[in-house]
Amino acid sequence: MSRRPCASPIVLAVFFALAGRAAADEAPSKLGASLVAQADRQTPPEDATGTTGAPATVAAGGDSVPAAELAEDAGPTRPPDLSYGVAARLRWVTVPGWLLNLFTKKNVPLSSWGTGIELFRRKANFDFVLSFGYQNMSPSDGNWLGSGHNAATDTNFVQFKSLALYSVDAAFIWHTTFTDWVGMHYGAGFGLGIVGGTIVRTVDNDGMCTDANTGDLTQCHPANVTCTSTSCNEAQLQTANHPSSEVPPALPIINVVLGLDFRLPKVRGWEARLEGGFFDAFYLGGGVGYTF
Repeated sequence: MSRRPCASPIVLAVFFALAGRAAADEAPSKLGASLVAQADRQTPPEDATGTTGAPATVAAGGDSVPAAELAEDAGPTRPPDLSYGVAARLRWVTVPGWLLNLFTKKNVPLSSWGTGIELFRRKANFDFVLSFGYQNMSPSDGNWLGSGHNAATDTNFVQFKSLALYSVDAAFIWHTTFTDWVGMHYGAGFGLGIVGGTIVRTVDNDGMCTDANTGDLTQCHPANVTCTSTSCNEAQLQTANHPSSEVPPALPIINVVLGLDFRLPKVRGWEARLEGGFFDAFYLGGGVGYTF
């Protein structure tokens, strides 16, 4: 009985020695089998129709999931040249005297401002832009006289009270890049402007107005109203003759733009611009934007 426990370690040692030798003898054959098995795993299996299926991926629970299904779960990927953005703009707005002179003998040019927010979709070098804007369209108070009219009877003192355009428009803009820093953009669009405010006309019926003095309010002004070189007494104007002046509820927006783009290559998404054009009035301005 005492020899069996002593013999057990010897038997185990012989067993492990023989097993190790057998493993060493079989190692080359197992290596070859391992390489064959690895090649089989890398080859997509054929389905019942003989076509090669998509490689499978092991999911978190240990189940094999086709890679195609994982791609569908990940959702569609955005093309590398597609982006979206938002921008804000500020503009100096003008209707110059030379343009008004085509239709009037006396006028007051517009010098005002406008602002807006833009949303855009950019694909390669093309933007589709949707804008919401405000544009002040109120010149200073002053005399107006139409072409072919008699200054003594037809000169009007005109006040634009909070006249403005509240606009929504769509534009189609193309970009050309000169360097990583500078480029240009150009395009056009259309939209609708809701008109706010009123226009008040007061007839200069004192008979003192002539073609020569219509620009001088101290000489050409409504009867019984005291005026300086820039304004007239508001209380006296309330009792003067005010012909009706209708303001259209809406106007079409015509938009034409040309400008320069500025970017910082190391600052992702940021851009700035300087631009000019026509938006129912001539304008110069700029803006900043961000793409994402």
